[in-house]
Amino acid sequence: MGAAFLQALRACLGDPNVLVDGDLDAFEVDWRKRYRGRALAVARPSCTAEVAAVVRLCASHGVPIVPQGGNTGLVGASVPADGEVVLSLRRLNTIDSVDPVGRTLGAQAGVTVADAQRAAAHDGLMLGIDLAARESATLGGVVATNAGGLRVVRHGTTRAQMLGVEAVLADGSVLRRWTGL
Repeated sequence: MGAAFLQALRACLGDPNVLVDGDLDAFEVDWRKRYRGRALAVARPSCTAEVAAVVRLCASHGVPIVPQGGNTGLVGASVPADGEVVLSLRRLNTIDSVDPVGRTLGAQAGVTVADAQRAAAHDGLMLGIDLAARESATLGGVVATNAGGLRVVRHGTTRAQMLGVEAVLADGSVLRRWTGL
């Protein structure tokens, strides 16, 4: 893909949040060093609107996207194959709300499981999901894989614990399905 695409990507996110060339190594291999690929660039949005803008841009240019959170998966699904844009969700790391009365936690996709656990515990709650990779695994990956983890027998998989979701669709539109109790 050409320089015009990369320039448009930088216009969406700012220069520091579009990585190319030598900056890509950590995003092109899984944590076990078993799967390796080549990315065109790494896009690092910080909010849903920026994710949507990147997805729209990639869709209009026919550039494939590989979403990546903590990159702790075991099957290489977050590793680019050849020339995709890695959509790194690590900067989407805000816990929006913890509601001890409604017993809910709202957080962005790049929040680690450990950070979500700490936020919940601060308000007397417990996150029903726990993984060995809790310090690096992100909620986006947990949701995408419907992870169960160490507490799955007692609390069920992620899907059973979700109240709602905000997602960017393939055309760049935003789907919001989130209602409190």
